[in-house]
Amino acid sequence: MNRIKPRSLQSQHLHKFCLLSLVLILLFVAVPVMAENEGVVKGSIVNIREGPGLSYKATTQVEIGQVLTILEEKGNWFKVSVPSGQVGWISQDYLQKISKKVVVSGTKVNLRKGPGTNYQQVGEVKAGQTLSVLAEQSNWYKVWIAGSNEAWIASWLVTVQNSPSSNSSDNASTGGYVQVSTNVLNVRSGPGTGSALVTKIGLNEQHPVLETKNGWYKIKVKNMEGWVSGEYVKFIPGTTGSGANNQPVENSQPPASSQPTGQVPSAVIVTGNVVNIRQWNSLDAPVVDQVDSGDALTVLGSQGDWYQVRLLNGKTGWVANWLTNPLEGTGTLPPSRDTIPKKDVLMIPIAEGKSFTVIDNGGRPELLLKGWTKSQIVVKKQANDTILLELQGQSTRKYEGQIDRLGISKIKVYPQGSKACVELVFNFVSHLKIGDPNAAKETTIQVEALPIQTRGLRGKTIVLDPGHASIQAGGGLDPGAIGHRLGLYEKDVNLSIALKVKELLEDRGAWVLLTHTGSTNLTLAQRAGIANSLKADIFVSIHANSGKAGIAGHSTYYYAPLWSGSLGSQRYERQKLATLVQRELVKSGGRRDIGILEDNFAVLRETQVPSILVETAFLSDRTEEALLAQDWYRQKLAEGITNGIEAYFN
Repeated sequence: MNRIKPRSLQSQHLHKFCLLSLVLILLFVAVPVMAENEGVVKGSIVNIREGPGLSYKATTQVEIGQVLTILEEKGNWFKVSVPSGQVGWISQDYLQKISKKVVVSGTKVNLRKGPGTNYQQVGEVKAGQTLSVLAEQSNWYKVWIAGSNEAWIASWLVTVQNSPSSNSSDNASTGGYVQVSTNVLNVRSGPGTGSALVTKIGLNEQHPVLETKNGWYKIKVKNMEGWVSGEYVKFIPGTTGSGANNQPVENSQPPASSQPTGQVPSAVIVTGNVVNIRQWNSLDAPVVDQVDSGDALTVLGSQGDWYQVRLLNGKTGWVANWLTNPLEGTGTLPPSRDTIPKKDVLMIPIAEGKSFTVIDNGGRPELLLKGWTKSQIVVKKQANDTILLELQGQSTRKYEGQIDRLGISKIKVYPQGSKACVELVFNFVSHLKIGDPNAAKETTIQVEALPIQTRGLRGKTIVLDPGHASIQAGGGLDPGAIGHRLGLYEKDVNLSIALKVKELLEDRGAWVLLTHTGSTNLTLAQRAGIANSLKADIFVSIHANSGKAGIAGHSTYYYAPLWSGSLGSQRYERQKLATLVQRELVKSGGRRDIGILEDNFAVLRETQVPSILVETAFLSDRTEEALLAQDWYRQKLAEGITNGIEAYFN
């Protein structure tokens, strides 16, 4: 006899069946993957969405070539973490999974269009570069190359890089270290490009690994800790490598043969492999940049075993003098561009036997085209400071990037019909001088910046000279005037006001350089020479005055005798600068207006740009010395000088 189950029991079984089915569906549809899985973005600009579907809101966007960490798979979608740290979903149609990472072991290895030596060469990579593998075929790896998308490389010319476990969160050492495989690498406060910069490290440096997370390594650099991307380092398991020869060589102490104090060259060549430029003259100071062997630096001053230097990219800082040699043939003034070695910054193969190269020529870009005759090169000037080079001949090469330190905000290489196009956007008004090809079909294009008059301080180059503080024969510093009542040293007052002016000018967009920050071996002519070398917009020397009892107030000097052709031609500009600074100085400082005066001061006579010397107030006057001792009054004087400079450019 068939027994009919009660309706309530049937309902319970149906509920359990549905629940089991739902669990099975979720097991098949939502498959979590290991967090260290990564993928390369394939679409030009792709939306990251709140959920796995086109109906979800887009929260951010990623660009072609970006590497994303894959957290989960669901249907045709990946849940990913983008470099800024945001989490969202991307369609699998626009993300190519990375199966592994390899490090180039050959000195210089060809990249090809397909998996075999019979395929066309599309580029080169060098030893130490880390590549992401997208596919494998017949002992060849399909890899992702920034700027050229996908290419193939022989598996016997690379070694597989072991990926660290992303689940590691132990702060103890992993028993391994990383070796840097790029020229300069940022160390950040967290595992992502959106984290703050801690310091920078250089090529081949080795540092112990403390932790790994999402393809990033937490490392220890001296007394600092920070994170570096696994894209630019090679992980070496085991105990921390000695790597002493690969560390920034400033860690060593100055040798006995280091250059004696007082002999300060106007420029030096870096001899250390990777050398830190520091914020002040101490190994404990923060690193502001790094330079390589052979780099030329302009010397602005010295203190102990350190030089204050200006880099080709305009930054200033301090370098240990035992890691440099004087640059020959530069005399007493900063070097001209002709004395600085040229450096290849970027080389892009266009086709077989043809290439496009960007050269650093003393801080200015220079272009080199190899493989074309003069008739095969067409140069067009377009709007917004864009230069287009049309090069005759077929090419499949694509590249997009920038070189900010040379003033190139965009470089784009792409094929167009029977031509290869190179598009360049400069952040200055450019003028090209195109040479004739030599026997090797090499054409040099010099890029010059045309002067442009703009209103306001933005982009202006201003040299400030805090008066006095020169190192004297006995080793002491020239104090300048000394206050009668409080004994204030003029050199200290001058530097304090100059630093405040510098900060105010920089806040308004100017680029400001001090001739020194406390002491200097430079002569007065050499101080002026800094402004000449930089082709600065103006030079301002800041002083405090001294005189007979009863004399007090503000004054500003210029020098432009009509009998001097070079100085006389600037008479209007120098008078205008002095007049406007004096006007604002009196308004802000509130003391007697002595006016603008003309005198043959060395720093005014030797400058080739509009220049003035400001006498802020009198240290010989009891009232004004008391005012100059106050930080708030120094700030008022700085505001007056700054307002006058801004009025000059307006």
